[in-house]
Amino acid sequence: MKDITRRKFLKLVGVGSGAIAVAAMVPTSSLLNSSSAGSAAGSFSFRAVGGLPSSSVPAYASYVLEGHVNLAAKSGMMTRTVYAGPPETMSAIPWPTLSRTYRITDVRDMGGHLEIKGEIVDRSQLRQGESPNVDVRVDRERGVSHAPFHGSTVPLRHSTK
Repeated sequence: MKDITRRKFLKLVGVGSGAIAVAAMVPTSSLLNSSSAGSAAGSFSFRAVGGLPSSSVPAYASYVLEGHVNLAAKSGMMTRTVYAGPPETMSAIPWPTLSRTYRITDVRDMGGHLEIKGEIVDRSQLRQGESPNVDVRVDRERGVSHAPFHGSTVPLRHSTK
């Protein structure tokens, strides 16, 4: 897949004071524990963060993917939230319309990494042309996840915060 470009990212977030004002009014809620990557008795929780756009230009936003996977039941939940600011100075302000909650529908343990498939919980959040399905690769050994973002694959580093 191709990388997300600065222009494409700015079109997605609709840069302007109106979008930021709306984002400030949106409460940040999390369905998941924000613990670092770890596992306990057949489960795996992770939090991974990456900058957007993901190319060599400075990041304008932070892509946060959090999840809890029940490996035995091949189920769980994941949330995607995009916050204003790069990962080093991420704010608590989420970009409106870019957050998603996914129900995990399948998990394949491929040794050092997990292949996770999910579907969006609320299809009314989808933008035109956006798929309701998500495929995420979690590399537990390297502490890196690869997740989709509007036609691009974004590398995300697992964090402890």
